[in-house]
Amino acid sequence: MKTKKFDRLVSRRDVLRYLALGGAGLVATACGAAATPQIIRETVEVEKVVEKTVEVEKVVTATPVAVQKFPGVTLEAIMRRSFIPEMNALQENQAQKWAEMTGATVETSFAREWREMIAAAVDSGSGGDIGELFQNTAHVYGEKLMDVSDLAEELGARYGGWYEVGKGAAMVNGVWRAIPRAYTAHLINYRVDIFEEAGIKEPPTTYDELLDAATKIYEAGLPPVGFTMSQAGPNDSASFAYSVLWSFGGMEVEEDGKTVAINTPETRAALKYVQELAKVSAPDITGYDEGSNNRNFLAGEISATQNAASIYWAAQRQAPDIAENMSHFRYPAGPAGRHQFVEMNLLSIFDFSPNKEAAKAFVAWLMEEPQLSPLAQVGLTFYTPLLNYYDDLPNMPWNIDPKLKLAKGLAKEGHLAGWPGPPSRQSGEAYSNQTLVNMFASVITGEATIEEAVKRAEQELKAVYEA
Repeated sequence: MKTKKFDRLVSRRDVLRYLALGGAGLVATACGAAATPQIIRETVEVEKVVEKTVEVEKVVTATPVAVQKFPGVTLEAIMRRSFIPEMNALQENQAQKWAEMTGATVETSFAREWREMIAAAVDSGSGGDIGELFQNTAHVYGEKLMDVSDLAEELGARYGGWYEVGKGAAMVNGVWRAIPRAYTAHLINYRVDIFEEAGIKEPPTTYDELLDAATKIYEAGLPPVGFTMSQAGPNDSASFAYSVLWSFGGMEVEEDGKTVAINTPETRAALKYVQELAKVSAPDITGYDEGSNNRNFLAGEISATQNAASIYWAAQRQAPDIAENMSHFRYPAGPAGRHQFVEMNLLSIFDFSPNKEAAKAFVAWLMEEPQLSPLAQVGLTFYTPLLNYYDDLPNMPWNIDPKLKLAKGLAKEGHLAGWPGPPSRQSGEAYSNQTLVNMFASVITGEATIEEAVKRAEQELKAVYEA
């Protein structure tokens, strides 16, 4: 098997720029006779604004699957559009490379509305071959997705096994209906300098400590915290809503996955907490869309928010002073411990695709280390692989940048929508309905009392789980 060794001494920014343009890490080779490993050194022009220089040494494993030819085949892939433009460019580059190697054509759609596009394709039974699924959607679509069990098992065997949460999202009734590509590691992005100015020397580890910190910052007249809780920002909002609910001991459904269990004192305690936190938060958190907290953080208007590392990525380029003065901490623990929602990204093949063999070969190629590793590097934990192999890989962001180290293995302690019940069609629908987000948001705005919000959520969840 061929291996290539990459030994670089460049800035992190240059590593990202090089990879985004289709660097050597994207090259995949077919199985064949072993070759002498190459040591490749690149000399690149370093930009003037460089925070630090890092050395990255990595062994790239050659793709162990022979590249099949698919002349004349056109694949349509509906993909999630990242907030990190370099991730989109990198994936487009990879698709072009695979097409060149196989003689096929790959048409990729990186759209904000990728979920709606996939839903339309599945509903009509046409309009795509590959779809990037989100959360529990594999359970919603079920047998409309191709069985990819053999590929999933092979990847798991070669890359140290899957995270359990990845298996839960992708396996429907014991059948792999998708490949767990990556999860988005959500952390609390915070301004270290503002916290210290308010007398907070260490990041909060409990929700009580978070509320205390937010109160001190607010009373000091400093930029307040701003945790998104809005129907317009469903991903960030759900991450916080589910995590707080579980950490206070609440749940939408029992372990049986059928019995709705939202109407409890624990749920009320979680709602009361968020209500109190909102009093010392930015006033417009219930109107945030997915980019509002990013923009406000970069503008210095808020001092903490839940998000992927896309804020950190943007700060390094647009606001270096903020990048220098920010860091991350994990979602805090509540009375029931630390529980965190995991935002999933999966690759699926539609069962109605006329090009199943080619689609499967493309997905397999994308999941190999020479393709997935650069994507994880560029994404700065926005795309974190769900295979154990990557945890200790030296070139991964969490093993290079101290500000991202807490993202390592985060999903191993996380849950999917509907926990402690199993992933299901119902939990996927409840997530899509934004029942929990709306429950929390209605209490923050005063549109509903805690009792009204709980009863409304209970009715919505029963309509889904008991239908």
